Amino acid sequence: MSDWKDKTAVICGGSSGLGLHLATELVRQGCKQVVLIGRDETKLSQAVDSLRSVALTVSSKTLVRTISGDLSNVDQAANCAKTLSQIAPSVDLIIQAIGVSDRGTLASLTRERLHELVDANVVTSLHAIQHFSSMLAASRGVMVLVGSLSSLFAPRFLGGYSIAKHGLAALAQQARLEYSESGMHVMLCCPGPIARDDAGKRYEQRVSSDGNLPAEALQPGGGAKIKGLNPSELAQQILRSASRRKELLILPRKAWWLRLVTAISQRLGDRILRSKSS
Repeated sequence: MSDWKDKTAVICGGSSGLGLHLATELVRQGCKQVVLIGRDETKLSQAVDSLRSVALTVSSKTLVRTISGDLSNVDQAANCAKTLSQIAPSVDLIIQAIGVSDRGTLASLTRERLHELVDANVVTSLHAIQHFSSMLAASRGVMVLVGSLSSLFAPRFLGGYSIAKHGLAALAQQARLEYSESGMHVMLCCPGPIARDDAGKRYEQRVSSDGNLPAEALQPGGGAKIKGLNPSELAQQILRSASRRKELLILPRKAWWLRLVTAISQRLGDRILRSKSS
């Protein structure tokens, strides 16, 4: 399937993780140009090498370019937008995949840590919308904000992550309503835990520094009893949904039921969430 063949796409946070999987899928689909935005120039360079290898394998003529910058910084975000307008005057898709997860209890959550999480998970998307929206409006393109099931639910032991991701969900809805007449469409993607090699080990330091945090909180999704999503398949579903201009993508699909139950009965929703997480 080639939803984005001959289009121009930008991946913020495209040098690793889900962002790189999305960029890889865009290359496989024959995207005309893929632009990666990230802070680490070494990782960006490595990502370009990886994507060019993929392009050779599938005989894709995708042009891969990079822009170095920190989208949580307003001046750097503006510079990224200026550079992007010079190398890609017309943009069809921007995916904002920058984000930072967390582990911890509310009792140990500090103001400084919460600010870090909001900057990484919300402010980056706010700046992307503010500085890149005109390019998407011109092409009637799509802005995808990558959230999490924590944009919809707030299970125990995720520190300030759910607080920040709920803010991202609010940002996505407000942006969709405010920018709809401009031509830009905004989609929020809320995936569950993604399968990865370091699952269960990423937050060992957070667990050891918080005496109230159970060991199960180390697991993906803070111990959520759901199978990790295949990142390549997730990337395909995100791109397919974006091409269809969907407003919201929730995966796994069974999480829709919990969202519905919680809307009807918060008490029942809390009970289910407690039983399905650490």
